[in-house]
Amino acid sequence: MKNYFQFIIRFYGFWLIFFGVLRSYFIVFQHFFGYRLTANEFVGSMFYGLYMDLAFASFIVAIPFLMYFINKWIPYRTFLYWYSTVLIAIIAGIYAGDISLYREWGFRLDKTAFSYLDKFQEAGSFVSVFNILLVVCFFCLIAFTGTLLFQKIFTIRKFELKSPSIWLHLILLPALIIPMRGGLGIIPMNPGKVYFSTNPFANHCALNTCWNLAYSFSQARKVNAGLHFMEDAEMNQLFDSWRLQKDNPEPRILKKKRPKILFFLLESFTAKMIGANYKDQEITPRLNEWFKRGMYFKNAYSTGDRTEIGLACALSGFPAQPQSSIVHHPRKTEKLPSLIRSLKNEQYTTSFYYGGDISFASMNSYLYNCGIDAIIDKTHFPKGSYNAKWGVHDHILFQRLFADIISDTSLFLKLCLSLSSHPPYDIPESRTWFETKEEVQFLNTAHYTDKYVGAILDSLSQRPIWDDLLVILVADHGCRFPGNSAYHIPEKFHIPMWFGGGAVAFDSTSETIVSQNDIAASLLGELNINNEAFEFSRNFFSADYKPSAYYAYNNGFGWIEPSGTRVFSNDKMEIILTEGSPQTEFNTAKAFLQKVLTVFESK
Repeated sequence: MKNYFQFIIRFYGFWLIFFGVLRSYFIVFQHFFGYRLTANEFVGSMFYGLYMDLAFASFIVAIPFLMYFINKWIPYRTFLYWYSTVLIAIIAGIYAGDISLYREWGFRLDKTAFSYLDKFQEAGSFVSVFNILLVVCFFCLIAFTGTLLFQKIFTIRKFELKSPSIWLHLILLPALIIPMRGGLGIIPMNPGKVYFSTNPFANHCALNTCWNLAYSFSQARKVNAGLHFMEDAEMNQLFDSWRLQKDNPEPRILKKKRPKILFFLLESFTAKMIGANYKDQEITPRLNEWFKRGMYFKNAYSTGDRTEIGLACALSGFPAQPQSSIVHHPRKTEKLPSLIRSLKNEQYTTSFYYGGDISFASMNSYLYNCGIDAIIDKTHFPKGSYNAKWGVHDHILFQRLFADIISDTSLFLKLCLSLSSHPPYDIPESRTWFETKEEVQFLNTAHYTDKYVGAILDSLSQRPIWDDLLVILVADHGCRFPGNSAYHIPEKFHIPMWFGGGAVAFDSTSETIVSQNDIAASLLGELNINNEAFEFSRNFFSADYKPSAYYAYNNGFGWIEPSGTRVFSNDKMEIILTEGSPQTEFNTAKAFLQKVLTVFESK
């Protein structure tokens, strides 16, 4: 029995030590990408992380306990060896992907990454060779570490593994349930139990990635139920108060009753680049110039941080949801309103331009559900023009777009989603800045796209169509670069938004806080088209518009208003960041998110 207990303790201890080493690897690697911990935060992440490691290790150890009952048919030593070897390999793969993805996403690996598996080849096009090598190297390092620790901590053959009594198992197996559920308290283990700091990165370090991944899948159908802040009557009252406004623009910005519309969604174009320099050179010189004309919204915000989320937000006025995306649910997007459908009802022809595979992230199903007339993606270009890993670069896409615009005599809505400023950040021409770090590579791609957006606007402005053209330009979402913004702060969601073209009556810069999901109601309001179906979208041209912007990050949300900002964590169920001195009750923000999730669930 003594040897048996030694084995159990060592087997348990191996997994706890292994997870502790993996946490150290994660912290050290992220340190080189700007994520910092104080000494106290490092100790805290290791201490609180042990709590979650213990929970996951208990699940791992429970399997050998159960195997006792069938060990007459399966050699126990052989089973334990292969069981541990396979688990080390799986965990190495999970942590290798997590370590690499965190620097881009800002949150630990969860089910979000698996929503793209149906388009694995296309998703792979967005991954640089460096990142692939990084994952492979980390997989090898982690697998080697796990194997070495396993051999050093114990050798199975030294112990008599046959249990001395079935009763011992019947006592010990239920005992494992206590650490599995996180103790004897009422609340079971959840991410908030290991959150201990106001620094989100420190909290993320405390998470066990394997446990977090399993938890995110288990909670996939519980998003709405877990965020019921108030009774429905109070939610609807607060939401209606936020929503209430008269469609009373002052004055209307359009000279044309029915302009032709060119709508750009620019990949990852953060407002941090607008008017900014890198090494004494403008990052977006052409947009800086164009934003002096027409109407530029200086304080615009995206509601999410994924392209497909930005698409639904801009065109359907449907905000992002934590840990989910309505675009991945075609049956739900069938029921969404859309600018495409609203303008088709007014005799607009509609088309969408994209240099990659439009089926990626279910964007094609969303667009078809919106009633799009035509989609032009990489399959519409000769393979010889595929000068990017994922398809065609922006300048080729814009050439096709320009040719179609000047030959189209109909009343049209043409939507164009750029792609060159998406990882792996490669461009088909000489770079402006020659540093190899990822941030500078991103700036190079943004500078390139800026050049060709400016070029197409220059060319169009010299054509007769210009006077009839409304150009809307907005980012699909923000970006952590430049500056490596934390994943949850407002700065990461700050985006450029511009209404320009010859159809705009005057030049101005708006300081009003506006949201990406307000584009739909605002545009339809300007065109005197009914916008009531867009319940989360308000007309920011209206005289009684109440400035505010909502955004969702991985498992939380932010609420921005003129007096200040608050950021809420759904894991901790508390406000984790306050900027300025917000004046309104935060229940309005909670009611907004609860309404989003209620509608999401009902679609």
